[in-house]
Amino acid sequence: MLAIINPKDEYIDLNLLTGCEIGLKWKYLLAVFIGACSYGVLSTVVKLSYLDGVKKNELIVAQFFAGWLMITLIYLFKNNRPKISLRKKVLLMVGGIPSGLVGVYYYTSLETVEASFAIILLFQFVWMGIGIDSIFTRRLPDKKTTGSIIILLLGTVLSSGISLQGAIDSVDFRGIVFGLLAAACFALFIFANARVAPEIGAAQRSFYMVSGSFFIVLLILIPAVMTQGIGSPGSLWIYGVILGFFGVFIPPFLFAYGMPHIGSGIGSILGSAELPVTILLSMLILHEIVSGLQWIGILLILMAIILSNAPYKIRQADQTMG
Repeated sequence: MLAIINPKDEYIDLNLLTGCEIGLKWKYLLAVFIGACSYGVLSTVVKLSYLDGVKKNELIVAQFFAGWLMITLIYLFKNNRPKISLRKKVLLMVGGIPSGLVGVYYYTSLETVEASFAIILLFQFVWMGIGIDSIFTRRLPDKKTTGSIIILLLGTVLSSGISLQGAIDSVDFRGIVFGLLAAACFALFIFANARVAPEIGAAQRSFYMVSGSFFIVLLILIPAVMTQGIGSPGSLWIYGVILGFFGVFIPPFLFAYGMPHIGSGIGSILGSAELPVTILLSMLILHEIVSGLQWIGILLILMAIILSNAPYKIRQADQTMG
């Protein structure tokens, strides 16, 4: 049976869906895919900011402040905001905390391990996300999902351009722990987007979730920023706005819109679209060399994404033929 899980944990038989309903499902899939691609912009912008003398901690704070301000403006100017309970507001803010921790943990990991190894650690969020979803729904992933994960992880290793000897030389327990913590937090953030108060509109959900992530970032990093001072104030806010738009505003909003309708399992696989975008922008903007193995890795990641969503495509083809 070709099926997906809706926010109420019920299977939906795709044979019973109309063309309009399948179109809506594709709309939600596309929203999450674009949100994941938006994350891929961050790496290149961060590298450029470091070259301009911007420091890590102040950059993360500026990024989340700019993104929170954008989502707040959308929230304030939105008409007909339904009232939600204090309990749901708190749950949404708690659900946004992992998003703030991803950046903190991942950047800390980069301080002690190679970037290519750190990205592999981060991308463990895929199987972690599938695992969390399976525990919650009490259903093991099917063969298609398992195959997608294997292909995706292989593609991640190839596309990262990791050097085996370099990875071994750079192995650091602290870096590995923080890299895996970043992965776990990203998996939890995807899960929260799919499960916490899914009946609430995207603008409201993303506002409270981003507020939670911004709060935890301030709590952790403001003391360090005040101690170290600001390295390059002018450049900081330019990069902060760009990172805030692509990393804090766009992904949470699109995830809040699409995740409740596709589930965190498929959402975790779609989240891997970040890496191909990162590599392509590094090549186009930073003029980094992309090897043949990396191109193969990118194709494998895209193949895994297509495979994980094959039922939608198959059903759509069936309806056209009928």
